[in-house]
Amino acid sequence: MTKEKITIFSLLLISVLSFFAFGLFHLAKFETTDEHLWKYGRIEQYWQAVSSQDWEKTYINDKPGVTVALVSGFGLLTHPDAEKKQMIPVAGSLFEKYDISQTESVNFAFRLPILIFSSLSLFLFFWLAYKAFKSYWIALLTIILIALNPILVGMSQIINPDSFFWIFGGLSALAYLALLNTKQKKFLILCGILTGLALLSKYTAFMLFLFYGLAAISKIIFQKPEDASKTDWKLLSALTLEIVIIFLISIGIFSVLLPAVFIKPEYLFKGISQFLNAKSVIALFVLAALAGIFTTYKKNLVGKFSSAIASKRHLASGIVCLAFLLLLIISLANVWTGQNLAPVDALRDAAYANEPKEFNFKPLISKETNVVIKNTELFIMEAYPFIFSIKPFFFIFILFLTIKSFSKKVSDESAAIIFPILSFSLLYFISTIFAGIVTNVRYSILLYPLFAILGAITISEISKNFQIKKEKVFLIASILLLLISSYTLWSLRPFYFSYANIFLPNEFSIHDSWGHGSYEAAQYLNSLPDAKNKVIWSNSDTVCRFFEGKCLRSRKINLDIVIPDYFVISKRGELKLSNRFILNNNPSPEKDSEYYFEKLKSAFEWQLLIDGREDNYIKILKFEKNEN
Repeated sequence: MTKEKITIFSLLLISVLSFFAFGLFHLAKFETTDEHLWKYGRIEQYWQAVSSQDWEKTYINDKPGVTVALVSGFGLLTHPDAEKKQMIPVAGSLFEKYDISQTESVNFAFRLPILIFSSLSLFLFFWLAYKAFKSYWIALLTIILIALNPILVGMSQIINPDSFFWIFGGLSALAYLALLNTKQKKFLILCGILTGLALLSKYTAFMLFLFYGLAAISKIIFQKPEDASKTDWKLLSALTLEIVIIFLISIGIFSVLLPAVFIKPEYLFKGISQFLNAKSVIALFVLAALAGIFTTYKKNLVGKFSSAIASKRHLASGIVCLAFLLLLIISLANVWTGQNLAPVDALRDAAYANEPKEFNFKPLISKETNVVIKNTELFIMEAYPFIFSIKPFFFIFILFLTIKSFSKKVSDESAAIIFPILSFSLLYFISTIFAGIVTNVRYSILLYPLFAILGAITISEISKNFQIKKEKVFLIASILLLLISSYTLWSLRPFYFSYANIFLPNEFSIHDSWGHGSYEAAQYLNSLPDAKNKVIWSNSDTVCRFFEGKCLRSRKINLDIVIPDYFVISKRGELKLSNRFILNNNPSPEKDSEYYFEKLKSAFEWQLLIDGREDNYIKILKFEKNEN
């Protein structure tokens, strides 16, 4: 093994170990919303359904999240009855009380397999990246950008389908790029398997087929016109057939591991229908048929068309880079002017406050709102969490790629990667508007490994501008990324998932608490005298799982029966008016729920601003007892 390879593999190992070490820190000492549904229900249901051959019950969630059960299910080996042991019996039905040691033990048992699996997957990322780009250095840079991404480290600590979607989605994309680069059938099969596992994580993985299509088109147009002219309908048919085979393999994997589809096929079609309805499927078939007839009728039309586009390939990549650059600039201008262009935080808060009505932004947006203004604001809103959770140097990378693309100085090999990633990202944001989904960082999770690939390719292009050897540029870039990213993770610990870049002013946040900070709030309460006899109300039971005292079950608090000591409230708790506590038989009517939520602004007893952001908090208020 050469000295260069030893260096590369050493840095690879450091990256993987860093990912695991940062992920291991604080692994059991937090609770996110809805995790209990997986730990104490869905995972066990899947394995019980398999063991009893009750196939219909293998459908455990509408994500469908089967990969969570497959990997995190190892926790059942040590905690087969986790749900029964989580609670400490208390008299009456007013309270709930959790066994703290059991909470942490269960969290560790169900999360550790996810973290280990995520860490090991980085080696597969490296191998596929090497096969896709024929460069160990580009593969290494891809892994560093993935392994030390705060969002991905944080996601790998959580029992959630998105913890696997980024893995299998990212691996699927690399497997397809490796297929295009090598033409080896093993990557065709591997891509199908990985896509199937991505679908088992989230139905959103059907969007991967859009990426495959864009990547295939890029392979044709990003070459010299004389080479593109050799493209014929046979090549198009072969590329289309490969995507069809990937689809069939993925559906096979999906069906085998989610046998409920054999009982109710709608579980499969439900996922497809989120992105393709009957009309769009028919339209695609008609267009494909017309294209097939036309291209066979007109000799070498495909070649001529491909050659014409290839002659303008730098313009195509430049336009896509410019479109993304404009999105970055507009997003920056928006937050730096107090969100005067598009009130994205207010829109996101309104959508959450108006739930269960989906995609409802009243009173900010109504039916009377101009369509262009409405969709522009929504597009900025959808891209907002992702744009301000990528590393700052990506802003410079996009600027660099835009300039170089229009200058025709980006290699065809790089452009064939840049174009599908950026165009897919833009289409991804647009699709969320049509799907009626308000994105958050978690919903954009697939884009982070794709941008890691983009970052590695960009560094490769930047290296061409230096007089020193390319390998030295790669080495310097790798070490700098490791050091800077490690510092970021260290300073942010343990709230990796709450990362936001320096371009986002502190008064804004792309996150809400989602349970983060609950452990710290409970630790403060536990430090109080006689904590075991304290009574609290919280808008989320994530605090209760680490609290030594008792939590009120209901938001309707009868003060004739019980007097709470504290209220624990997060950003989500303040937004959702319908979930606020109600004080019945209140001897001081003026001190109602609204009174306490008004006090939340400044008269709190304790607060935690996650990542130092005012809009991402958890606070503790003391109940004012009537001394009479």
